Amino acid sequence: MNVEAYLKRIKYSQKVKPDLATLNGLVQAQLSALPFENLDQQMGVKVSTAVNRVYEKVVIGNRGGWCFELNGLLGWALKEIGFDVTMLAAHVGSDKPEMNEANDHMLLLVNCGGSLLVDVGFGGGPIEPIPLRPITLSQRPYKISISKEGDGFYRYAERAGGNEGSYWFTLTEVDTDYFDGANHRLQSDPNSPFRRTLTAQRRLKNKHIVLRGLVKKTIDETGTKTELLSDEKELVECLLIDFNLDVPGISTYWPTIRLRHQELFGT
Repeated sequence: MNVEAYLKRIKYSQKVKPDLATLNGLVQAQLSALPFENLDQQMGVKVSTAVNRVYEKVVIGNRGGWCFELNGLLGWALKEIGFDVTMLAAHVGSDKPEMNEANDHMLLLVNCGGSLLVDVGFGGGPIEPIPLRPITLSQRPYKISISKEGDGFYRYAERAGGNEGSYWFTLTEVDTDYFDGANHRLQSDPNSPFRRTLTAQRRLKNKHIVLRGLVKKTIDETGTKTELLSDEKELVECLLIDFNLDVPGISTYWPTIRLRHQELFGT
């Protein structure tokens, strides 16, 4: 593994050093180049949290991934460059979790002129690092907030297009192995959202492109544009054009993807 290949993969050509300008640039470059996606989970291909396996898949294999892969890869690259990085665990959902409730999301805390929340694996909102304090800010088209909720919990929330996503986290440091259980469960449990529906997401400046099932949504400051994919050819083309994912083999799974979409969304 080498940082130069990672930087080439995310199309980042500036000189890197452990400062805020580099951190901002890397976050935005990775979000643009490496989509959040669960194609392997749809095709029954095992996904690993080990950073060397993630590197092979994402950097060498020109793929994206989910939070354990995308934040794990960025965390490795930041440490190689010289950043002070702490890996944290979060529980996704609108309600505050119990203290012993299982976590299912990876995020990063970067000490760079202060404590900054960095997350390139949630699919949507934070296109820039966020100060770790109670705050509400605009990262268009999203409104983003962090709040302190007692018992050591922070809550991250993002809102755009009438939808909201959130997760809860503490500042307890974890390592990659911590997520092995969640990584296995989310790709093997038939009721896992990552098994039940295909998704690919790409966060660009002022815009978020989301494919969920057969529906592609483009969320920007003007609102939400929705398109329905009609066949496997459109699926392959959408993944290639909108998400830079050249995975023609996904067309084989079109009947299953369509059935799962109908079971979830009814159309």
